[in-house]
Amino acid sequence: MLAALLWSLDGVFIRPKFYSLPPALVVFLEHFLGFIVLAPFIILGWSKIKLLRKRDWGAIFWVSIFGGLLGTLMITKAFFAAVGGEVTFATVVILQKLQPVFALVMARLVLGERLSRRFYFWAAAAIAAAYFLAFGKTGLNLGEINFFHHAAWFAILAAFAFGSSTVFGKRIVNHLDFKSTTALRFGLTSLLAFLLIFSNGDLFKINEIGVLYWGLLAVIVFTSGAAAMFIYYFGLKRITASTATICELFWPLSAVALDYLLNKNVLTGGQIIASVVLLLSFFMVVKEGGIKVEFEAKIIKGMGRGKKIGLPTINLDRVNLDIDYGVYLVKAEIDGVVHKGLLHFGLKETFGEAASLELFIEEYLLNIMQKNVKIKIGRKIREIRKFVGPNELKEQVNKDLEELKIDNSVF
Repeated sequence: MLAALLWSLDGVFIRPKFYSLPPALVVFLEHFLGFIVLAPFIILGWSKIKLLRKRDWGAIFWVSIFGGLLGTLMITKAFFAAVGGEVTFATVVILQKLQPVFALVMARLVLGERLSRRFYFWAAAAIAAAYFLAFGKTGLNLGEINFFHHAAWFAILAAFAFGSSTVFGKRIVNHLDFKSTTALRFGLTSLLAFLLIFSNGDLFKINEIGVLYWGLLAVIVFTSGAAAMFIYYFGLKRITASTATICELFWPLSAVALDYLLNKNVLTGGQIIASVVLLLSFFMVVKEGGIKVEFEAKIIKGMGRGKKIGLPTINLDRVNLDIDYGVYLVKAEIDGVVHKGLLHFGLKETFGEAASLELFIEEYLLNIMQKNVKIKIGRKIREIRKFVGPNELKEQVNKDLEELKIDNSVF
């Protein structure tokens, strides 16, 4: 929500001043300057970055191409058309606000986020309230939409680009810290934007940028640009993509508040009601936004290192889960018998290996190799960390087991 506030400030006070410049050039400069600030996080997080899987890199490319480059270009072109009078602003705004719809659908299809009916009810209420806020004074006239103008398709593409970027951004921060994620996004988007402006000749228009524009670009870096994405990914790591896309609707609420504070434009009765509904919706989607992940995996042979130190684990074959790396309290069903256990998912910090999926239960089971196990994930209890030696690891596992004994969240 804080990131959305910064984006709204950008849209009101900063972005319009760049309408005389090529959109691709602005995208390149704001991302390149942001990358200069964020680049140290790539060095600091390199040990984790080099262990990213192909699907993680695919998500990074998606976010950089769609969220960083295409989305910004499409919405800028759409608003240019509205400024020039080719279409109404309503055409652009109404269609661009389909973003949370795209995000909710893709979060379910790509990440498997299956949330409660109450969540989707309040998500729909938030989207409806956002429309009433945006068009509270002029009225929402769907007849104004010109679907056959290219600006309409630019707005729809922007909505898809930003919505899908939220979903794939969640996949990245599940497996990488938010600082490195932000830095990689800005670095790759800078490269893509550079190739674009070099090919179309916009690169040579940098000489036309005056001191005022450079100052505004510096402001963007530390507000709506790198700083906002830094904050956004910090939050996205801790909530579902579905929850995040609804929280982004803080944008119209903050815009209306700014309009009141700066221009003294009083809200209509409908806007006041919509504001209350939107605030309540934010609270409810966060409350209802937790997901319970269930999956089935096959037990496979491991290296036996856990057994050697007195902590035998059950190695599982599925490692393509779209959940945060960490240690979880779980319910595991093997041969029809249900066990409480601990699930380790992520990088093996102890040995510096790639992602793994291991189950630890206190009962010792025989002849379970190649059998299937049904896992229901409950609460995440800690991050994965590197231990000095076996004794420190055993001490931590004992603490985890104590928490498992008193927690009934997975049953």
